[in-house]
Amino acid sequence: MDNKLYNVAIYIDYENVYKTLLGQYKNLLRLGFFEKLHKWCKAKNLRIVKIIAYCNFDNKDLMESRHQTRLQEYGINTVHTSNRGKNYADQQITIDALNDMYINDNIDEFIIMSNDKDMSPLLNTIKLNKRKVTLLTVGTNYDFALCNVPDEHITLNDILNIKMDEELYIQRVEREVKENIENYAKSNLEASIMKNTEFKHIEIKYYVENQDTYSSIMEYELYNMLKNLYDKKLISIYRYTYRNSTFYAIMPTNYLDKAIDNNIIKTEDIEENYNFDSLIKRSYEYYANL
Repeated sequence: MDNKLYNVAIYIDYENVYKTLLGQYKNLLRLGFFEKLHKWCKAKNLRIVKIIAYCNFDNKDLMESRHQTRLQEYGINTVHTSNRGKNYADQQITIDALNDMYINDNIDEFIIMSNDKDMSPLLNTIKLNKRKVTLLTVGTNYDFALCNVPDEHITLNDILNIKMDEELYIQRVEREVKENIENYAKSNLEASIMKNTEFKHIEIKYYVENQDTYSSIMEYELYNMLKNLYDKKLISIYRYTYRNSTFYAIMPTNYLDKAIDNNIIKTEDIEENYNFDSLIKRSYEYYANL
């Protein structure tokens, strides 16, 4: 068995990948891509010495959620690649990869994650310089002739099929969201019951709009988290009226009886089948069409 470690540098055309997945109602964080990529590399004796994501991080959902910060918490370098609305991620990847190839003899393999056919010259040049080059594509929207250029072609699904025993980063964030909701509801219930103050409802859309920046997570991903918590019966959804309009709010299920007993929620107002899927879809489509 070969126990030698091979150094690998990974360059991600994040703009390309992120927009491709946005149209499929998916994102790399929810898919656990980065954790699985590390495990995939480890299984192949690949030591990641550099991983860079190139993107226009001024995209509304990425900017609102401080997405660069989230990626950097994964240990990923981020490069903003936009000038007056023109994205130049492919050019910057080419420049950086070639610089690393000519300057650093310690990089054994280059992994380029992109569907862009303009990457062909870069892939060819790396091969000509006797370095292994691997192409990582997403979905089916790419030029199949591009796959004949690298030494190896893998797909996003090859990475996502990796089984993880460890908790994903996104699951830890989801737990933090659950704890945040519980703490907020608990303090409001106590204030309402003990001090006879007006109870502050955790209205779903208002909560999401104000949490994306705080949690450094995209709006549609927050809706995904709330859906998961709802499906697990960790939160309940109920209706309430404000200024003759009906709204939907969140209550941690373990505080539901207390809220009912103190006339904050009526049993008949609890939603048994709240449709989070439509909120998630609309959120994805909104950002995809900007």
